[in-house]
Amino acid sequence: MSRRVVDCTKVLRHGVADAFAALEFERAGQPQTLTHRIEMDADVGTHVLAPRRYVRWGSDLSGLAPEIFFGEGLVAHLEVTADAPDIDSNRLEDIFGRELRTRDIVVIAARGNGVAPCFTAQAAQWLFVRGAKLVALADGISIGRQQEPDDERVILNTLLENDVPVVRGLVNTETLSVERMAFMALPAPAADVTAWPVRFVALDPGLDPTQQALAVDPDLDQEPEAEPPAADPADQAAEPQPDEPAESESTPEPSDSDTSTDQDTEASLPEADSAEDPTSDTPASEDDQDVEDPNRQSAEA
Repeated sequence: MSRRVVDCTKVLRHGVADAFAALEFERAGQPQTLTHRIEMDADVGTHVLAPRRYVRWGSDLSGLAPEIFFGEGLVAHLEVTADAPDIDSNRLEDIFGRELRTRDIVVIAARGNGVAPCFTAQAAQWLFVRGAKLVALADGISIGRQQEPDDERVILNTLLENDVPVVRGLVNTETLSVERMAFMALPAPAADVTAWPVRFVALDPGLDPTQQALAVDPDLDQEPEAEPPAADPADQAAEPQPDEPAESESTPEPSDSDTSTDQDTEASLPEADSAEDPTSDTPASEDDQDVEDPNRQSAEA
């Protein structure tokens, strides 16, 4: 099965934010050999939060098994409004139902027109109970109420205390389908570190939702008919001509060649015996004369 490789990772660029700086210089004693010194915050760009983020006894990045960061899962495409900005357990139940499996990776791809989606404690509790092993949130999703900074700690601890890491800052989530797909988000196994940038990649077997309108357009689906290739004159000469329709079939008229054949046949026939020709000048024999003229014989008698 073919799969689309969708990169959901922010690009880290020097100078864009104070949280990331890539200092470039030549290595001493190696002319024209560039190297970089990176200065960054651990939670810059698309990054993962380890359980040790809020609790000292939690696992750091080096203590988390690699299989946590790789596996299959589902995407929740949610639309929020100013009247209903929260992502809660009811909305996740409506999206996933029974399709979510134990040890799945869950991607929350909520979006709203000028409204920041809010990931709630109910949603975190629902995902933990359903057995999610990794939860990834699209860029722009806030955790808890912005005016209550402790909400983030309370909500994330529902997952982090149970060794369920949380990835934040995903991009390109609108291009992911609703099919079951594989995800990968491996961080460096940094000891005693609570966060680290990741390269979050999806292997999507479904169609891009932003391109489905083009894919189902019947005018675009129909390929232009290919023009038949021009026939080779040599092939035309060698190709037998089709038979004439039955309606046009008739007795062929004799051709000149047939007439000449008949004439040759008549010329080859032997000439008639001159004795049978009534116009011949040769006198008939006496017996013939008697037979031919009986009246004459009776008169002479």
